[in-house]
Amino acid sequence: MGTKDRAVSLGERTVGVGYRPQLATTLLAQPSAVDFVEVVVEVCRDVRARREIAALAEVWPVVAHGVKLSLGSAEGIDRDRAREMGRLARELRAPVVSEHVSFVRAGGREIGHLTELPMTREAVGVVARNVEVLRRELPDVPLLLENVARAFVWPERAHEMDEGAFYAEIVDATGCDLLLDVGNLYANAVNTGRDPLALLASFPLDRVAMMHVAGGVREHGFYFDTHAHPVPDAVFDLVAHVVASAGAVPVMVERDADFDGMDTVLVELSRLRAIQASSPAPALAPAPAPAPALAPALAPAPALAPAQSALARALTCGDPTTDDAILRARGVLERKRADDALPLLPELGARLSSHEALALGNIAGVPRLATMTAVADAIRIAEAARERPELAPFAARDLGLLRARFAGGAEGPRPRAWPYVGRETIGGGKAVWVWKGFGQGAPVRVRGARA
Repeated sequence: MGTKDRAVSLGERTVGVGYRPQLATTLLAQPSAVDFVEVVVEVCRDVRARREIAALAEVWPVVAHGVKLSLGSAEGIDRDRAREMGRLARELRAPVVSEHVSFVRAGGREIGHLTELPMTREAVGVVARNVEVLRRELPDVPLLLENVARAFVWPERAHEMDEGAFYAEIVDATGCDLLLDVGNLYANAVNTGRDPLALLASFPLDRVAMMHVAGGVREHGFYFDTHAHPVPDAVFDLVAHVVASAGAVPVMVERDADFDGMDTVLVELSRLRAIQASSPAPALAPAPAPAPALAPALAPAPALAPAQSALARALTCGDPTTDDAILRARGVLERKRADDALPLLPELGARLSSHEALALGNIAGVPRLATMTAVADAIRIAEAARERPELAPFAARDLGLLRARFAGGAEGPRPRAWPYVGRETIGGGKAVWVWKGFGQGAPVRVRGARA
């Protein structure tokens, strides 16, 4: 496959996977298992990850996928982040770029998770305005918008329309096609007591250009889209209905944790290929006609901005509350913080579950920082793990790496540009030495005890 071929559309009957380092060995050993990979834009800030992902682009087409742009923020998007997405898309020759219809920051607070919007025309206008800004920074490739799982669930009085109609207005107002996350749709249907097929039928299926699937788990009566469990049969059934109704489009599996090897993911990819090849599912009934297209909305969002700011504070400040929706969303955020910290712990990450990391880092009891929360959480997890003899050698090496790359500060960790030499003790006379040269991206050398 030549460079020009890789730069064009993915094609309809293609399957892919969200790239994670744990999948690298199997993917490179079986390159035909997928037709494309998707990489998270924000992960590519790490110098080593960026080099690795550039190598992927020599094997497969690479889709650039954003998670922190906050297209639903009434305060607008960060132009630097938009430029970063555009630079990466050009560097990787990405055939398509995608982001979420959500917000992740408001009122000067980072929520740390994709937070759903109230389904209003004001919110549609905010997304349309932000998409217009983003497009100026992107290469001339399709921009797809993804539906999100509703972890908080706004009260019904906050909505003007149902979920399917909301996304129909989003695609009409922005001109973007939909990246339909079928796992998210399924989660929202289950958690709101709706029939998943009925919810699917309300979406603008003729505007679906790609699909995501992922697994989840039901806890305390709520279905969490974890990306850490096998994809349910019901989600595959929904994919089959989309294919039967609107035809095959590229579809990919997202798996972020609990890989247990690659076998489960390979089976899921094969199942998606079979659905694309031939789906016996009946066609859906026609979806309700969408509302008339909105004119581009560039005016401020007077109601949404304070509502988002208040919700961001409620989700991140840790103030006492009895609101079940807030408490549940906080639980999701705490688990997400643990998941974000584990990749920063190359030795411990393979030896800890999310729940163990959450407990070791006392994440539920520590407020979220404005920036570098994952680094601060990773340091606390490693410090606590060093007190366990069976984990101490691995924790010391991870601590050394973190301290070499990040300096402490009153407001939390910050990247370390200056050289560093440090020693992490383990006990029994053992220690780990680390050293780094000038520059934030300078390699870190580690020498010392490892079990």
